[in-house]
Amino acid sequence: MKRKAEPPANRLADLEFLALVKAGLEELVPGVTEGAQLKGNSMISPQGWAVAVAPPHHGGGHHYDLVALPDVGLQPDVPCFMDCVVSMSADPQDAANTWVQTAGVCLLELLDRRGHFADHAGPEDEHGVPGWHLITSGVVGLGHDVDENRRLQSALLEANVLHRIADSFTADLESPFFNGVKVFYGGTPGAMQAEVRVNGERHEAASAAMTALGLPEPTAFTTVRFYALLLPVPAGEREPSFPTARLDLAPASASEQPDALGHSTDCDCACGRHPPRVVERRQRVKQTGP
Repeated sequence: MKRKAEPPANRLADLEFLALVKAGLEELVPGVTEGAQLKGNSMISPQGWAVAVAPPHHGGGHHYDLVALPDVGLQPDVPCFMDCVVSMSADPQDAANTWVQTAGVCLLELLDRRGHFADHAGPEDEHGVPGWHLITSGVVGLGHDVDENRRLQSALLEANVLHRIADSFTADLESPFFNGVKVFYGGTPGAMQAEVRVNGERHEAASAAMTALGLPEPTAFTTVRFYALLLPVPAGEREPSFPTARLDLAPASASEQPDALGHSTDCDCACGRHPPRVVERRQRVKQTGP
């Protein structure tokens, strides 16, 4: 397979990259960014949510640190969650789409809350995290070989990572609103890296616990990742406290209408997206880190 060209030499300006994020969100959910303004280092929606580019605090020049703010009306300390993406191909839209299909869909689902954009698991669910309500994206695969991408995507889903390593990181979830967790696994045969980032920072104990799960290695450079939001469930309650801001873009009956990925919940296709979800990606990439 022919590999895509190298990433561009220069990092895009914040608003240029946010314009790509906006385009990715709009492609996924037409109308979701209607009226959104690009200003300073932020994209601000009239529906009350925003996405901003933070100064890069780790990684190289192709690294973009993004901050999602589900409800900018909560002042003065606006709750937010962080994620980072790397441009690994000649088209930086690929990096923007990686954010959209992981942390981005978690943002949409946090505001919509009907399972159209990401999956939910309660504290007692076999795929959940005890004491927490989980919103999780599908798994995105990026690599040199489409079949290896798919194999590692499936392996990461089947590993049930957050449920199995919950004891290693839940004591460090500090936000009373929502905590962002990125799960990354990637590299080359013999040099794979497992990483869990909690609220934007690498969590050593969780990363070590994930490494101990013994995920399979690929035969070529491959990376897979997903994103999750963990919301505390108050004692005696069955549901967490969600933000007051809401989206109302998805159809009321998900069983009758396609979801944001173009499928209905009673679809017979073999794409593996209902649930758990494997997010199809076709680009081939330059070898790099998380």
